[in-house]
Amino acid sequence: MEILNSLSWTVAWFVIVLGIMIFVHELGHHLMAKFLKIGVDVFSLGFGPRLAGFKSGGTDYRISLLPLGGYVKMAGEHYDDELTGSPDEFLSRPKSHRLAVAIAGPAMNIGLAILLLTGNFIVGVQIPAYLSEPAIVGYVVQDSPAQEFDLREGDHIVSVAGDPTPTWEDLTLSVMTSPGQLVEVELIRAGAPIQKMVRIDENPSTGTGFLGVFSKVDNVISAVQPGPAEDGGLQAGDTVVQVADSETTAQRLPAILDLIAGSEGEPLEFTVRRDDTSFTTMIVPVEVDGHPRVGIMIGEVPSFGTKLERYGPLEALSKSIQRCYQLTLMTVQIVGKLLTGKTSLKVMSGPIEIARYSGQAAAQGAQALTSFIAFISLQLGIFNLFPIPILDGGMITLILIESILRKDLSLKVKERIFQVGFIFLILLMGVVIINDISKNI
Repeated sequence: MEILNSLSWTVAWFVIVLGIMIFVHELGHHLMAKFLKIGVDVFSLGFGPRLAGFKSGGTDYRISLLPLGGYVKMAGEHYDDELTGSPDEFLSRPKSHRLAVAIAGPAMNIGLAILLLTGNFIVGVQIPAYLSEPAIVGYVVQDSPAQEFDLREGDHIVSVAGDPTPTWEDLTLSVMTSPGQLVEVELIRAGAPIQKMVRIDENPSTGTGFLGVFSKVDNVISAVQPGPAEDGGLQAGDTVVQVADSETTAQRLPAILDLIAGSEGEPLEFTVRRDDTSFTTMIVPVEVDGHPRVGIMIGEVPSFGTKLERYGPLEALSKSIQRCYQLTLMTVQIVGKLLTGKTSLKVMSGPIEIARYSGQAAAQGAQALTSFIAFISLQLGIFNLFPIPILDGGMITLILIESILRKDLSLKVKERIFQVGFIFLILLMGVVIINDISKNI
């Protein structure tokens, strides 16, 4: 019953999050079309059979059966429609009008992300304080790339692969986006600059990079992945008091991580503190990529705690735009590495992962949920601007090409382009779903 309740919670929040994203996107197209006096036949909240609604201004505003977002159907929108040449038909309008309608959807998603993050910054956001601190190594994970290539406690990492890393946040982003890569790491040790070539591991469950260095930290679990730890009842925010096998008891983080790494599948007894209570649970590590793992991220909450980021409305808006810009650059960087084979397809997440994180974010409270919605909305807006046929970016690219050529491409050429785009999206969806399944099994 508990599993069914958890699954229902996850599915419900997935529907809500995805519904908001798609609805806002389609609302952008709708509002721009209405502003330009392009005919809109249907604006639907949801898909499938019509359940209820009303008509106004020539538009059927409806609620449909499947609550996964919505859609807009404009007059004369498709090339295979029966076009009459009426001025309210989408394809009869100037290219500038069609371009504006295509851009409006992604723009609404990006705008929603900025708005939600602005609200969070006004209310105040608690963030790990170490993220804004210099990237000085406080602990090196046993059998990690950092240990293999002789990174040490006290090393100040100043760049990775040529990207400056003045803070732990910068270092984390650089490492996460460089899985499986041999990169140059510049550091300062005892006042002397040192350059090292380091091969960054790939986390098999996420496809992101793993170096194996942390700041000075407490034994706080920052994330729990599907696997032994989750089955053992561990949750993000729990503090690991100690871990013991048949011979050894470890209480400090380095010893705990070393004990897990050397367990070779032996059951480990975790003593955990949650709020004001403590409990024990037996967890058996499983081998992942040749190393024993329990499925937790520990040691990412620093011993010097968190800090509150809170700003006035204008500064919050500026901070929100800055954060969205940083995320956009990171997204473009990851896509570039995907196209050049420098990072794994596992970094992509699909509907299963989005559903799982939707439920987790909702369980953590309103601010976590709005932050997650903002992130997904931004990603949806960016993705829709990529020049892929069928997506808004494909339409934008096609309009720009026709503007440069000063003539319209033939209907047959356009059909072939959109057929290729459709096949590409189906294949891409297949890849991300397979990734999702592999991450959760």
